[in-house]
Amino acid sequence: MSPISVKSLAEEPQVSVLKLQGDIGLDAIPQIASLLDEWLEKKFYHWAVDLSEVDFLSSPAVGALMGLRSRVVNHLGSIAFVSPGKYLIEKLDLMGVNKIIPYYKNMDAYLDYFRWEFRNAPRFLTLKFPAEASFIPVLRRLVVDLLRSKGYLPKEVYGIELIVDELSNNAIEHGSPSDAYFDFFLSFDKKKVEIRVVNSCEDLSQQEIDELSKKFSNPTFGPDALRGRGITLVKLFSNQMTFRIESRKVEVCITKMREGK
Repeated sequence: MSPISVKSLAEEPQVSVLKLQGDIGLDAIPQIASLLDEWLEKKFYHWAVDLSEVDFLSSPAVGALMGLRSRVVNHLGSIAFVSPGKYLIEKLDLMGVNKIIPYYKNMDAYLDYFRWEFRNAPRFLTLKFPAEASFIPVLRRLVVDLLRSKGYLPKEVYGIELIVDELSNNAIEHGSPSDAYFDFFLSFDKKKVEIRVVNSCEDLSQQEIDELSKKFSNPTFGPDALRGRGITLVKLFSNQMTFRIESRKVEVCITKMREGK
């Protein structure tokens, strides 16, 4: 079996996997260059370099891979190293490669990166959360950490944190004493955040449903309108808000677009 091979990734056919094995020295460069030219000619611009079985990667080989990066970036492509060993990572870091090409511990981690960056694949969070105000800071922090880990800016995160706080407190305020939880759904990608909060409630009459719907539709900042003030802020910080009120359930959904996306 050749120590150098290229194949298309089954899970993501647009990704080419360059697998290297053993000692990759100067003598390997012609074969690497030939394979790269062949696949680039076929317009494969996303590359995962499998280093799981590499014992040594020479400077010329690293240079060839850095050259590949320059070529694919011009086509909005990417390159990443997958499964490099500890010793190899130390050597690559000494050469400063980690500042230019990302490493991923396995193919699943690489696919997670690729799908987020190039497929705009969303992340999901579904929770049944205790309907107690003391737990809300925990929920806010969880959402904040998730968004920050994916590059959301502090200003963007602040608006989402406020929305989470207001909707969660609203769910507790309208929750039924017999139901100690509310449902929290989060979906986010590189362009937008979507939040849905659902809580059960005691039986509402049609009049109560109409009054509550009016408060959601036209919230005010009146001194006694505690609910309205929160919903007003939610509307202010979101791009879209919808709601559904039934006799035993209140559901609020918001969409917040990222700035400049």
